[in-house]
Amino acid sequence: MGFAVRVDADGARHNDGSSQSNLVSLHSPSHVAGAQSIPDAVHSPASKPSTPAEVKQLPTAPRLPLGLKLLVGLQQGSTIFTGGLVAAALVIYSWTVYLDKSVARAFRELEVLKVSTQQVTTVNETLKHSMAEQAESPTAGFKPFEPKRAIFLAPAPVRPSVEHAPMPEAPAPMSHPLGY
Repeated sequence: MGFAVRVDADGARHNDGSSQSNLVSLHSPSHVAGAQSIPDAVHSPASKPSTPAEVKQLPTAPRLPLGLKLLVGLQQGSTIFTGGLVAAALVIYSWTVYLDKSVARAFRELEVLKVSTQQVTTVNETLKHSMAEQAESPTAGFKPFEPKRAIFLAPAPVRPSVEHAPMPEAPAPMSHPLGY
């Protein structure tokens, strides 16, 4: 239920000790379901002067000039744009930090692989050298190469080349699809 402050024609409020004496109901109690009854002092003509009650509206906020509205809009837009730039800067910064860390990790892995490759190459060459030394020793049981003990193989007869059947031509493209 709404109330308004009663002001007389001279603009003065009447205070006769009751806090509700200056209140005027905006809706009659018979129209509002379940409304509380207003004390008779508010509605009784004996407690109020016979002048009609005047209800004043609260002042509204003044309308802003167009230039000021444009400046406020510009400020809000630039605030949103600045927030977007800050967010983009944070994303780019975090991406560069992540990229730098991943490149450093990959470089460390590359260095480890280079070292292990060198170790494998060293071990391989060491094994080749030791096998060569063992082959040259007289206790290995290898006999030196003698041309009279060489085995010569006769070349195989030449076989006729097999011609492949030509590939059948691709079917002509259809003018429309058969269906899906």
